[in-house]
Amino acid sequence: MTSTIILVSLLFGLVALEVVLWAVFLRWGLRWAKVQGVTWGRVALATLLAGVLQVPIAIGQRLLSPASAAQAALLGLGGLLASVLVAWSAIAVVCKARFLRAAQAWLPTLIPSLGLVLFALLIMVPYLGETFAITTNSMAPTLLGKHWRGVCAQCGQPAFGSPSPGPPDAAARLPLMICENGFHVSEVKDFDPRVRGGDRILVAKFLKPRRWDLVVFRYPEDPSVVYVKRLVGLPGEEVFLDGGAVWADGRQLTLPDSLRGIEYLSEMPGAYVELWGTRERPAKLGPDEYFVLGDFSARAKDSRLWEQGAPGHPPYAVPQSHLRGVVTHIYWPPQRCRTLR
Repeated sequence: MTSTIILVSLLFGLVALEVVLWAVFLRWGLRWAKVQGVTWGRVALATLLAGVLQVPIAIGQRLLSPASAAQAALLGLGGLLASVLVAWSAIAVVCKARFLRAAQAWLPTLIPSLGLVLFALLIMVPYLGETFAITTNSMAPTLLGKHWRGVCAQCGQPAFGSPSPGPPDAAARLPLMICENGFHVSEVKDFDPRVRGGDRILVAKFLKPRRWDLVVFRYPEDPSVVYVKRLVGLPGEEVFLDGGAVWADGRQLTLPDSLRGIEYLSEMPGAYVELWGTRERPAKLGPDEYFVLGDFSARAKDSRLWEQGAPGHPPYAVPQSHLRGVVTHIYWPPQRCRTLR
C-alpha cells in the first residue's frame, strides 16, 4: 500500500507540474507568435483540450501490439505525429490563431517536456521506478506475455500458455497451460487461438526485495537482457526444491496465500542441462546473491537452468548488483490491473 501511495503521488505530481508548465510556456509562445486576444482562460482551455485529446492516442498505442521492431517504431512515430497535430489544432481553435501561428506558439512547450524527460532519465528511472512490458509466460498466470487463453482441464477456470509458431493445428500436440486458480498445469484442448497482448508492469527501485517478491534483474548470462522472476532464496541460504516445495537451510518454506497450489519442479524431463536447486545440487548463496524461480515452472528458464553466472558468482545466483527493482503493479491492460506489493 505504501508503494502505491508513493508512486501514485509522484505520478500525479509530475502530471500536474507538466500541465502547469505547459500552460505557462504556451502563454509565452502565443505572445512570441503575436496571437491577439490571448487570456489565461483560453490558455487553460487549450491546455485542457490538448491533454484530453492525447488520451485516445495513448490508449490506441497501448491496444495495438506491433509484431516487429519496425512496426513498433512506425507506431511510435505515428503516435508522436498525431500528438503534435492534436496540440497544434487545439491551440489554433481555442486561441483563434492560424495553424502555423499555433505551431509556433507550441514550440516553447517543448522546454518543460524536455525537462521532465531529463528528470525521468536522471532521477526517476535510476532511483525511483520504471516500467516494463512482459514478453514471455515464465511467470504466468501472475504475469502474462503474449498468450493464448484456454480452459483448465482440471477445474474449468481460465488458463494461459504461450502461442505456438504458425497457425494452431488440431493434430499437433496440445498447448501446455497454467491455470489462474490453483496453478494447475495441463495440456489444454479448449483454447482460443487469438494471441492476446502481455502485461505492462511498474517496478519500484526504492523497495528492499523480500522473499516471494517479483523482481526485475539483469540476466547473469547476458546483462543486456532483463528478466522478471519470483525471489525465493535469500543471501546466505542453501536452497533446494523437493516435492514441489522450496526448502531453505533445511526447512520447508511456507507459501503465501497467493501461491497456494503452485509446484516448483526439481525435475524436468528432457531438460538440456542438469538442474540447480535440487537435493543433489543445492544452491548455496553468498552474502549478496539471490535464487529466483518462474511461476510457470515447466516453462521457466530460471536459476535452475542457467549455465553461466555473473563474474565471480555461481550460475544459479542473481547478484544484488543485478537487481533493478521490485514489481509493485500491473498497470495495463485495464482488466489485469492489480497491486502486487
